Amino acid sequence: MYKAPKRIIIILIILLSGSITSWSQEGNALQFIRSVSQSANTNPAYQNEDERMVIGLPFLSGLTLDWKANFAPDYIFAKRFSYSFDRFFNELGEPGDAFPSATVPVFYISKRQGLQNFSFSVSEKTVATTNFDHHILHFIDQGLLPYYNREKETFGPLSFNAFHYREVAFGYSNQIWDGLTIGIRPKLLFARFLYDVSDLHVEVETDTEQQQLLVTPRGTYTLAGPIDVTYKEEEQATFIRPNPQPGDYFFNFHNLSPAIDLGLTYRFDKKTEVAVSLLDLGYLGFKHRAYDVQFTGPLRYAQEELYQSNNPDSPINYKEPKLALQDFSDRTPYIVSGEPVKKRVIQKLPLKMIAGIKTRLSKTSEAGISNQFTSYPDRSYNYLTAFYHTGLGERWNLAGTVSLYKTQKILPGIGASYTGRRAQYFLSTNNITGLIKPSSAKSLNLSFGVNFLFSTFQN
Repeated sequence: MYKAPKRIIIILIILLSGSITSWSQEGNALQFIRSVSQSANTNPAYQNEDERMVIGLPFLSGLTLDWKANFAPDYIFAKRFSYSFDRFFNELGEPGDAFPSATVPVFYISKRQGLQNFSFSVSEKTVATTNFDHHILHFIDQGLLPYYNREKETFGPLSFNAFHYREVAFGYSNQIWDGLTIGIRPKLLFARFLYDVSDLHVEVETDTEQQQLLVTPRGTYTLAGPIDVTYKEEEQATFIRPNPQPGDYFFNFHNLSPAIDLGLTYRFDKKTEVAVSLLDLGYLGFKHRAYDVQFTGPLRYAQEELYQSNNPDSPINYKEPKLALQDFSDRTPYIVSGEPVKKRVIQKLPLKMIAGIKTRLSKTSEAGISNQFTSYPDRSYNYLTAFYHTGLGERWNLAGTVSLYKTQKILPGIGASYTGRRAQYFLSTNNITGLIKPSSAKSLNLSFGVNFLFSTFQN
């Protein structure tokens, strides 16, 4: 009686697998170690390997840091954290592009009971993306003085999007029949912070009549979070200042939003298994304490206020770049206006899709391929990963990966877990070379943690 449903599901798996061969997510080796309960974060159909209760260590169990960019930190920072925008500009040589993210677990518990698995988790998540014209770096490095009495110049665009939210997730998976397991994880999202700048340009021109240099930002941005945006008439300035409240920190029900994870695994025979998952299907909605901010005019610099930033040994008006940027920030309240958003601001989550197949080579080892995809509203990135997983004795599990990132870079990764009687330790990365020298890494995903294991069997 189950032949027809089985055939339909197998066809769907094949279609999904074939349709996303060029897409990907993080490529982290942790997802290939089933002994770690947090591997279910990449597929809610995954179940604990034994029936012990798993409780994660707050702020550590599943802490994940992810950095992807076309530049490395040492492009700007050298030894002893000295920095240079000129070095950054020359090393980059093209528009900058980056999308870092971080997940910090607050609470995690998981328990398998027979053919079913239940989990509950609370975590803090931050996601950011940025894209900028690298000539902005040259402008910051030079300072304002070289642009006086020159033709009008425009720098940009610059786009920056960052948001932070608390995720409360309820996971459930069930083995429907021998070989097929499905999982679902509905999630409540409490949106906390949003900073969204889109296509900002900066115009630089000389006002010959007033003998001033005009620096005019063109664009708008949206800002939401534990802040107040107020206009002070006596100073004719708009000030954006933090004003945190307990309700904003713990659970901001004003910005409650939904999301869901879906997954399934199907074992064709005793050796071969396929897995498909769809993660973070949802959005964040910002309305409470959310503001639209726009630039209303230029910053005016008199001739005696002009400075250069690339030659500290010169006696002519040197100002360090970070101080110049701070001065720019101090002046912006006088050229911006803000008002509460009129309708709810929707921020889509990065949509993740993963499909893979693996085969058992022996009682303790398996190998496979995983196609993984993360799609942002305006971009996406790829990982195609080949992996090998093996168990060493009863306590150690190891995974090795080789990932093809954006069809351009080959990254070797590794993951390991040690399961004792009452605790489990795990660590994984998708780029061993980046872990050895993180200051030079353009792509690095690191996850680690400690789980406590509690037996629920009665003697």
